[in-house]
Amino acid sequence: MGNTGELQRAERYFISPEAVENAVVTLRLTELCMPAHAEHLLTTYASMLGTEDKRIAAAIFCTWIAGICGAKYALLTAADPLAHALRLNNLSVQLVRTDGYPEFAFPIHNHREGINDRNRNRNEIIDELGLFYTNEVRPIIAALAEASQTKAVMLWKHVYNQLYTFIEEDALDASNECSRSQIHRQFQAVLWELTPEAFGLRSNPFRITPKFRRDPHPPHDTISVKATCCLAYKLRADHDYCGGCPII
Repeated sequence: MGNTGELQRAERYFISPEAVENAVVTLRLTELCMPAHAEHLLTTYASMLGTEDKRIAAAIFCTWIAGICGAKYALLTAADPLAHALRLNNLSVQLVRTDGYPEFAFPIHNHREGINDRNRNRNEIIDELGLFYTNEVRPIIAALAEASQTKAVMLWKHVYNQLYTFIEEDALDASNECSRSQIHRQFQAVLWELTPEAFGLRSNPFRITPKFRRDPHPPHDTISVKATCCLAYKLRADHDYCGGCPII
C-alpha cells in the first residue's frame, strides 16, 4: 500500500499527516506522559468544554486516545507498515478549537518510518499489541490518571468504549452477516488475550462481554451498552444519559 492509502486509513482514527495550524495546545506524546503536561492539557480542555472537572476532560480525551489504539489494531491486522510508526516519539497531540466542541488531532512526524510488513498470525498481533500498550499507551494513561485523580482502570474503559464503536462501524460496513461476526470475533480474540501487565492492572480491562439493550431514544434500535459512563451528561443540564449508558 502506498503512503497515501496508509495515511487515509489512519486519518479515520484522528491521526493526521501534518500538524494543525493555530492549535490551542501542542504536545509530543512523550511530553503527555508527564503528569504536569497532562494536567495542563486537561485543564485547558476542561475549560473549553465548559467545566472545571479534569475527570470529565480525561474521560472524554481517552475516547480520542482510543484513536491511536484503533489505528494500531486496524493497521496491524491489515499488515500495513504504518502500524510501526505509531510510537510515542513519532506522534504529537494537538487540541484544536472548533465552532462546536473542541477536537484533537495526532500528527505523525515521520510516516515513512514504517517497515515492510507481512501478514501476521493472531499470536504475533497479540504480542505486538501487548508491547504497544505497555510502551506507548500505558504511560499516557498513567499520567492522565494522576493528573485527573482518576483510577487508571476507568480511563482504560473509556478507551474500550471508543474501540468497540470503531468495531461496530466496521461491522456495519461489512457485506454480510458472516463478515460482521468475524470482525467481532477477531476483535475479542485479540484484545481478550492481552496480559494485565500491558495495562499496568491486575486484570485486562478489555475483557468485556458485550451487552445490548433497546435504545430508549428513537428509532429504538438495539445498541451496545458502554463499559462505563462517558460523563458527557455532566457537560450540559439538557444533556441526558446516552442510550447505551450503563447507569440507566
